[in-house]
Amino acid sequence: MRTSINIVLLLVLAAASFAVYLDWTQDRRSGPLLSDLRTLPIENHGQAGSAGNLLGIETRLQPADYQSRERLQLKFRTYLKQAAEAGMLSERTVVVLPEHVGTGLFALGEKPEVQQARTLRDAMQWMALSNPGSYLRALPDNQGDDRRTGAVLRLKARQMAEEYQNVFGGLAREFGITLVAGSIVLPEPYLENDQLMIGDGPLRQVSLTFDGRGKPLGTLQYKQALSRYERRYSVAPIPERRRLIETPAGSLAVLLGCDAYLEQPPAEAKLLAVPGALADPQASCGSTHSDALSARPHMAVHTLALPWNLLGSPRRPAPPGHGVPVQVRNQWLGSTP
Repeated sequence: MRTSINIVLLLVLAAASFAVYLDWTQDRRSGPLLSDLRTLPIENHGQAGSAGNLLGIETRLQPADYQSRERLQLKFRTYLKQAAEAGMLSERTVVVLPEHVGTGLFALGEKPEVQQARTLRDAMQWMALSNPGSYLRALPDNQGDDRRTGAVLRLKARQMAEEYQNVFGGLAREFGITLVAGSIVLPEPYLENDQLMIGDGPLRQVSLTFDGRGKPLGTLQYKQALSRYERRYSVAPIPERRRLIETPAGSLAVLLGCDAYLEQPPAEAKLLAVPGALADPQASCGSTHSDALSARPHMAVHTLALPWNLLGSPRRPAPPGHGVPVQVRNQWLGSTP
């Protein structure tokens, strides 16, 4: 008799615990995280003219910036308003954002435990716990070394693609500029009727550029030379001839990270945009073309900090990077880079 009572009590306790867990998974209230919305110092090169300009935004991204679409948009709107007030935005302006600025969108609208996680591994564990059904369905599609991160990026991919276009296409339209929106990792992404879509293939890191109407400009730009940690969850595509993006300021080539130092940019490109520029490309990328960026106007934007250490070890917190100055850098075209 006592055994039967114990079994019933255990079943009741298990059912109550499961009910509490299910209720917890539905709670998406954000915690009290703060973002840095101060204006940045502007480093200006050359003389203003009618040829246009390249503008790079180097800022530290924080988990609070990914609490909502509005918060992320507000962060970059703050810097773009500052540039506009300085007379640096026009239809011939090409703005370049940091690498992986779109990848952090996996945390959009998620639980405070995800946003407050110090490491990528912890963030992904909380994502798995708070999205159990979607996570388990996405897990078998990943064969990389970091299956947890791959599964999370897949289960949030549709929302990530939609919000990436909403946030950065909206900013391009609002300010009437050409915007190179850093990069994002999505499963086999493609463009269809001016919409960023996802497929069923491997995770790829891509960059999308938006025109002054907020529409995708040109084709998706793929990253070929993935870092050690990026290769744990994403795959580079088969190399092909890099396609140019025609902007009001001239033909633009977008090169992500080490691609800018390992490839010879297309000869026809008048301008180069480099989200994810490196302070020491020789150490990070190996053999490089030392003059790859020096022959034409370019904007190389360093990725100063990313939440959850997206570019580093999944087991280590993101380095603070306090010694590296955040800034807006402007290069007037027609002047020496």
